Amino acid sequence: MRKIREIILHCSDSNIENHDDISVIRKWHVEERGWNDVGYHYFITSKGVIQQGRDLDIAGAHCKNHNQQSIGICLHGKLLEDFNQAQKLTLYRLLRSLVTLFPDVTIHGHNEFSDKLCPVFDVEPFKHV
Repeated sequence: MRKIREIILHCSDSNIENHDDISVIRKWHVEERGWNDVGYHYFITSKGVIQQGRDLDIAGAHCKNHNQQSIGICLHGKLLEDFNQAQKLTLYRLLRSLVTLFPDVTIHGHNEFSDKLCPVFDVEPFKHV
């Protein structure tokens, strides 16, 4: 298993209903970016369902200079009002589970490492699960 130091939260930058599935994100990453798989380890749908992306043993492709040491979690949505309680509750539960597996991990928004607005929602409440 790789050494996990960070969990990095993302948004899908789409609120289109047909994009609310990791298979769509995978297609974007493979066909449009030329990657071998989706860049995230987890995707949380607008209904709060967790979908598996890359295996945790495999480095992601979601945050430049941080992929080797991080887990990428993406939530479906583009605007602040797109993110709902089901997603937040699922994210909270997933983070608690991951923090149990990796007790020294820190939680961040993608915007902490890039000039993007991603993930749009406030990450601070999730940093102390």
